[in-house]
Formats: sequence, C-alpha cells, structure tokens
Amino acid sequence: MTDDEIEKIAQRVAELVVNKLPDMKIQIIDDDTEWEFTMEDEREPQEELMIELARLLTALELSLDEENYIKCSSIQSKILIIEDKLKKYKK
Repeated sequence: MTDDEIEKIAQRVAELVVNKLPDMKIQIIDDDTEWEFTMEDEREPQEELMIELARLLTALELSLDEENYIKCSSIQSKILIIEDKLKKYKK
C-alpha cells in the first residue's frame, strides 16, 4: 500500500468519523492505544470495514514505532483482508 493510498483511506475514515461524531459514544478501553466508538444506530458494512481499517492502520503504526515486526506482519495480513472486502464497494 502506498503512502498516497493510506492518506486517501485516512481522509475517508476521518470524514466518516467526523460526520458521525455527534451520534457516537466513545469508550476509552486503554488510556493510550484503544478507544471504542459506538453508535446508536446500525452502521453500513462499508463503514464498519473503514473503522476497522483505521484501527488496524493505527495499530500498525504503533507496532512499527515499537519495532515489533512480527505483530506488524499479522496486522498487515488483516489489513489486506479488509482491503479486499472494501474493493467490492468501489464504484
């Protein structure tokens, strides 16, 4: 995945989050790394995938910073699966 592709995904996720922010509840699970966002109503499958992708990209960045390359490999595999699922939503 190129930096441009990551940037486009990050911008799309940020847009989705900002648009839904008034309807979201935020639960901090781990003070530093894990927050859970929930909404009152059901999300579209594409939104769920984008949120999961954003979470994984964040986890990947943290793992890279920690130089935990085994964990990075596992996270990257999950990212590829989600990207494949998101391809069906491309127009």
